[in-house]
Amino acid sequence: MKNFEAINIEQSILGSFIVDESLGYKLDELRDDMFTVSYNKHILNTMKYLHKEKMSLDIQTISAKISEDSGINVSYLSNLAAMSQCLSIDTHIGILKDKYLRREIIKNCTSLFQALGDEGEINSIIYNFDNRMQKILNEGYVENDDSVTSICERILDFLGNNEEIGIRFGVKFLDDIIGGLFKGELTTIAARSGVGKTALALQIMLNCMEQKKKVLFISREMSNEQVFMRNITKRTGVSTKSMKNKDLDEESWQSILRVMADFNSSNLIYINDRISTISALRKRIRTLKPDLVIVDYIQLMSVEGNMQNREREVATLSRELKNITLDFDIPLIQLSQLNDEMKDLRPWGERPMRDSKAIFHDSNNVVYIHEPVFGDFDEAIKDINKSKESILGAKKKGVKLVDLIVAKCRDGETGFRHYCYNGPRLHFQYINY
Repeated sequence: MKNFEAINIEQSILGSFIVDESLGYKLDELRDDMFTVSYNKHILNTMKYLHKEKMSLDIQTISAKISEDSGINVSYLSNLAAMSQCLSIDTHIGILKDKYLRREIIKNCTSLFQALGDEGEINSIIYNFDNRMQKILNEGYVENDDSVTSICERILDFLGNNEEIGIRFGVKFLDDIIGGLFKGELTTIAARSGVGKTALALQIMLNCMEQKKKVLFISREMSNEQVFMRNITKRTGVSTKSMKNKDLDEESWQSILRVMADFNSSNLIYINDRISTISALRKRIRTLKPDLVIVDYIQLMSVEGNMQNREREVATLSRELKNITLDFDIPLIQLSQLNDEMKDLRPWGERPMRDSKAIFHDSNNVVYIHEPVFGDFDEAIKDINKSKESILGAKKKGVKLVDLIVAKCRDGETGFRHYCYNGPRLHFQYINY
């Protein structure tokens, strides 16, 4: 990989530190694996040590610190000083980082070809390749933007422009408490089966569509046709059961066609029922570039590699989904099941999550959906000032009283609010009480 080496650049950078010790702070931008010559790696590490100890970077001090068996003599250090170009050090460091990045990408691609030639499991090979590539690009030794100066500039730019801040949930309580869906954040919606977590996710998805945001919905519980039928139900009121049984009158047909035309013209919703692994999800995100990803639900995703421990598998999946939010700078919603023991208890904290508490810890925001019973139910009907008989009567028609609970919000408060869940319309309705 001769074309991806930069020996003269390495020597010029090291020489610049010898000639101008005020440049020593730039040593933090360099690592020895960016250098290709062992001599230069040794000198760099020696310089880093001396700078940390607040010692001089002159030739005599460096020479005294370098071990005698290294083969590095004073004349080599003098040649480095002669090759220095202090005014060009930033450019030279940039070139060195670029060469390093290209070498690492080539190595990763070579490993991919070798693994494919060895006839290993393809999904696992691609997953490992993707992970290594993300690590290379993220650690990447591309121009560093982690200084306080750069961070302040980005914050001032954010505060001073008129761009939209995040994506609204379109669910009043969640927007009031959490503020919206923001880049780099993982939001978990958890509930036991049949309480409405998928319906809430679909409601958020449709609200995002109204904001002209592209959404990728990953379904491991239903086919993409079933998911889309639910979207039609939410928009038209035509039940999924009627569509499955093809029991449709002319008005229902017209409503369905209008909704389909609306979805087709916007081209903002993508529903995938084939993706089951993190590597496949990453690939689709790279291709589609969505504004929001929703995974329904995490316990049905497949981990790549046998961990022989369910808790560890789910924790790994949760951590990978969190990494996706940071690597692609997008918000992601993961749905989760609750432990069976939480059937009658109002969920709070980490304990309710099925299989792994890591789901709670990895999330920026955690929303629980709970159908109140016993004392919680009595408290709820008092809050909303409705009779018990009317609430129970509505439940027989599929309209339930539920609690939306924000159990975790890293940037705000927590709390809960009673909502009306209209099962036939798959819709969460705000109750003004």
